[in-house]
Amino acid sequence: MRLVKRALVFVVALLLAGPAAAATCPFNIPVVTIPPQTVAGFTWGSVIRPMGDACIEQIEVDPANDNAWYAGGPNGLYMTKNGGATWKKPVSGHVFALLFVPGHPNLVYAGVGTKLYLSRDDGKIWTVIHTFPKRVQSVLVNGGTLFVGLAWDNHVNPSGVFVSNLGGGGMVFHAFGAGQTGLIVWTLSRDPLSGMIYAGTEIFDHPQPYHPPFFRSPNNAATWVDVAGTLPWHVVDSEVRPNDGYVYALTEGKGVYGSPNQGASWQPPVSSPGLGISLKMDPGTPTRLYAGRQKFGTLTGGIFRSTDAGAHFSAIGLDGVTIGDIALNGAVTRIYAAAYGSGIYKATIP
Repeated sequence: MRLVKRALVFVVALLLAGPAAAATCPFNIPVVTIPPQTVAGFTWGSVIRPMGDACIEQIEVDPANDNAWYAGGPNGLYMTKNGGATWKKPVSGHVFALLFVPGHPNLVYAGVGTKLYLSRDDGKIWTVIHTFPKRVQSVLVNGGTLFVGLAWDNHVNPSGVFVSNLGGGGMVFHAFGAGQTGLIVWTLSRDPLSGMIYAGTEIFDHPQPYHPPFFRSPNNAATWVDVAGTLPWHVVDSEVRPNDGYVYALTEGKGVYGSPNQGASWQPPVSSPGLGISLKMDPGTPTRLYAGRQKFGTLTGGIFRSTDAGAHFSAIGLDGVTIGDIALNGAVTRIYAAAYGSGIYKATIP
């Protein structure tokens, strides 16, 4: 049985009872509570559950306001303006993608099922800016352009990426290319130096031999080239170093691979303790990475850190839960973890 990203998350037909009363999250994941702990200098506090909901998969933090968080999961989109003390739930439905874009105004995007929501006023009003044929799985913003990746689930429709202005206007579909179908677009990332855009995908039905594409586009998603090369599995998260264009590609369960040449070749991790569910690069120190692990089979979950560009990772806490998403505050002094089946944890970065 393959590992399943973000605990997965990803049979929409599953229904939940009210979050406050749930003893499990979808896929029969038991709700657990990790006590406050200190590991490798990271002191994690008590769990925070938005309106009692432990089934949290996504987390975004306003880089200019440590107290403004956005979180989501199967039960809906939550937001807090006081560091998790109180919450509001402006949108119901399964949140598969969440993106905070700082600016004037700040933009917050939430992919809820097949609908993409946008708030331009820090969460006061949420508007559906587009409804897609499949669920929204990934969102990327570059300048005045919005990119949206979907979870394609058949070999009839061509797979690709939608492109529009920031408000969803002028939405255009760009296919990955001939024969590219059934692709779940887990991650979209961009190199600010070259403008190259990357898309990590999983083939929904895992045909054999299995070699899912990892794409790059030099022209804002108009055309794509598969550069998966020696990547051993599908890529579920990715980051690009802003200073040199080095690409980090997190493969599900097999760790972080790196490319110094836009995917022409890939360097495997030296040590990969079953990592492959969420990835976050420290923007101030781009060779420092944080990665989450799933609690599945013999894997015990938890969050890990690398200080050598992904070659080695070591545990920094929260063993016993699946880390579905990771966020950092603007000063990179605090780290936040969305632990599926538990809630949100935060720590001061030592």
